[in-house]
Amino acid sequence: MRESRSKLYLSLLSLLVLLIPLAVFFYYYTDLMQETRERPVVRLVHDPYDDEPEEEKAPEPPAVESRELEVRGRACVRGGDALGDLKLTLGSQSVVSAADGSFFFPAAKRGRSTKLLLELAGDEVAVFEGVLVGDDPGAIGARGSALELLPSRPARINWTVQVSRDGAGEKKLEGSRGGEISIGLGAVLVEGWGTGGRISVQGTTRLPPGAGIYSHLSFDGFRVAGCLDPAIVSGTGQWQGTVFLSPDHRWYSGSHELIASFNVVVEDPQMILEWEKKLGEGALQDAGEISAQCGVFIGDPEVAEKEDSEVQAYALRMVNAARGYRDGLRSRVDEILRLGKGWDPALLSVRNGSRPGWFHESLVDEDGGFSEGLWRTYLDEQWRPGLSALIKEHREGHPGSESTVRKYQECYSRLEGLLSGIFQMSRVYSMFVVYPRFDLKPHEKDFYLDERGREDLTVLRRIVDEHFERLERFTALVGE
Repeated sequence: MRESRSKLYLSLLSLLVLLIPLAVFFYYYTDLMQETRERPVVRLVHDPYDDEPEEEKAPEPPAVESRELEVRGRACVRGGDALGDLKLTLGSQSVVSAADGSFFFPAAKRGRSTKLLLELAGDEVAVFEGVLVGDDPGAIGARGSALELLPSRPARINWTVQVSRDGAGEKKLEGSRGGEISIGLGAVLVEGWGTGGRISVQGTTRLPPGAGIYSHLSFDGFRVAGCLDPAIVSGTGQWQGTVFLSPDHRWYSGSHELIASFNVVVEDPQMILEWEKKLGEGALQDAGEISAQCGVFIGDPEVAEKEDSEVQAYALRMVNAARGYRDGLRSRVDEILRLGKGWDPALLSVRNGSRPGWFHESLVDEDGGFSEGLWRTYLDEQWRPGLSALIKEHREGHPGSESTVRKYQECYSRLEGLLSGIFQMSRVYSMFVVYPRFDLKPHEKDFYLDERGREDLTVLRRIVDEHFERLERFTALVGE
């Protein structure tokens, strides 16, 4: 009897264990069905038995109308001098540049791109295809890797057209030779769109058809833009290179350098062998890199002068301030060294009164000796805080690339090096010159990583003097 009762209990327990997951499953299934009833019915696949399927249409994008844009620009020759009487033709519209080189196409809807014809004294100078003249959304036909760099809606259209003064001179191209092979640079078109732009350069060469010519743009010795793809030499020896100006970079007005080059290293070896069958064995490999360059003026001369004036004023202020800190430090150290040699403090006071950078505070204590406290006050509370504020202003006062002060990278970098170098000089002077003179232990605020002593001082002096010398041209950018 007991055994039967135990089996009954076990059976009931097993049944209970089985009912628990079934109950949980039923609960979640009921909840899922409830959510399904509340959701709208969405058909992912068309039912073939449904005679009239309902098609969900995507919302149409808002219509964007093309704008009437004007085209302004300036014609010039190499060097940036204005060029008058240059005829420019866009479709059925033609204008002639004024004596100051300026030209203007009235506002009109011109589609997306068109051909630009340049003529001087009745002679055709150059033809540029696919010049961006509008923002018609329905006329976008550009394809390839450069599509993303063409603005869909340019903020403005501003050109700089550079040709030779005599018109026919475009056939007499400037270039450089690599043996008997040369590259020549001709007409240049600079397109500015408000954000970014494009530079197109035409030229001729004695390189074989199919060779690639790479172009890039430099400003004040620094490379600022390059081509996406090389220009391929045609069967007639003509080529046209393209350099895109980044929309994220501010482009200053002024004279730039456009460089075109061919390098046998980046060409297909099989093509080199084929070309040298016609040019002669080793003709290209012996030539190595073949390049040519010419100046290209981008922007407006008045804007360029205004920008240069701002850079000049800033450079003058910083250079004069840096020279004052350097001379003041040298005068202080010179006074201390003479005091250490036994000079009379009264005589030092009379002598130093007329010295540059003299602050007229004495570093002599009541006993007529060197006062470390007065030296620390001068160095840590007056001289270094003042120079540190100047360094902070230079680093943080002109953030990003939008500041005119950053127009010349060399100027901005050398001012940083000049101010930092003078600051380091204060540590070397104090640690290796002043304190050893009076057999004092170096102060913790004068810590200097390298401990070559006076050798470091000599190196710092040379670096600072070089910065002063190289910064001279930036203090005289604009003539009187």
